[in-house]
Amino acid sequence: MFKRGFYPIVGLLILVLLLVVGLYQLLDSSDEKPDAGGGLSLTDFLSAGSENEERFAKAQPDYVLSFPEDHLAHPTFRSEWWYLNGNLQHRDDPAQRFGFQFTIFRQALTKQEGAAVSGWLAPQFYMGHAGLGVFGQNKHLTAERFSRRGPGLAGTQAEPLSVWLEDWQLQAEQNDNLFPATVTAGALGNAVGESFSYRLRLVPEKPRVYQGEEGYSPKREEPGFASHYYSYTRLRVEGELELAGESIPVTGAAWYDHEWSSNILAEYQTGWDWFSLQLEDGRDLVFMELPARPGSGKSNFRQVALFDVQGERLPVDARLIQLDVSDHWRSPSGIRWPSGWRLQMPDHDLDLTITPRQKNQENNLSVRYWEGAVKVTGSHNGQGYVELTGYE
Repeated sequence: MFKRGFYPIVGLLILVLLLVVGLYQLLDSSDEKPDAGGGLSLTDFLSAGSENEERFAKAQPDYVLSFPEDHLAHPTFRSEWWYLNGNLQHRDDPAQRFGFQFTIFRQALTKQEGAAVSGWLAPQFYMGHAGLGVFGQNKHLTAERFSRRGPGLAGTQAEPLSVWLEDWQLQAEQNDNLFPATVTAGALGNAVGESFSYRLRLVPEKPRVYQGEEGYSPKREEPGFASHYYSYTRLRVEGELELAGESIPVTGAAWYDHEWSSNILAEYQTGWDWFSLQLEDGRDLVFMELPARPGSGKSNFRQVALFDVQGERLPVDARLIQLDVSDHWRSPSGIRWPSGWRLQMPDHDLDLTITPRQKNQENNLSVRYWEGAVKVTGSHNGQGYVELTGYE
């Protein structure tokens, strides 16, 4: 793993001070901050400061995404994340299965006054999450990191095209294309006391696709509340896991999202259920539902996209989709998570049974959510990932 410079003890003390101040600003609390026991939900984190959202830039329907620039950070927006998930198997023993997650979050603490603001003055807070599911052992390993942007501590850059948080990184092989790329993450320890790391090369099998309308992705019925959002729905994976001192060669398939916004969730929305599914017939499906709070008088909001073998978007009527929860799992944190689904899309002859590869895939870190690998059976076979928030 690479390192991005050495900083004297004075710089580290300043960083600690800025982190503490930044966390208090982020959480809008003078009494307490998050701890490793999952004191916040992911929706709490991404909704923090929403009462001041007018200070930040907003997603615009006429904005045309431009690359490679839009692979980088957008500091005038309040929230942003770069996200990877994948289903893996041992290269020489396919019965050994794994799941991985890699996410770097950026949260603006205050309004970014121009792109020139840098170093210790940049009001940008970064959080990284890495996860590894070891399904043959019913293990879900997680780790996290935090940093202000600081001088070289976290951020994005164009040459080489990359996003990083300390020595966790996603780095492209070319400066004009994000993929092929290598993702590197690891930890000396994690919530259950076991070390793990991974280094994975990602090669696109389909072109970049846009969520919503050409990358403008509404999140509620009211106009003006949206994100900019694009994906790579099918990436071929080759690399190594390091688990308890053992190197494990793996292959598999991954999914990549990059999204930025300033005003996603409304007060009446409790969170989201998000599915990314890769079917064996070559189609890829993303389904997201943002539930409305009971008694709010509002309806759940859905966003759906189905892509064919070439990555072309297929027409979908979200009103025809039926999603039913078939099972639940109560985690050690006490939360009762959905843990099995049936998803029906009659206009595309899909009747899918979605089952977690293991029930225990809760990320109980400084923010808490369920992030898990799933298998797909029914009318079509496949695999994917599910992210759940708002069940606290």
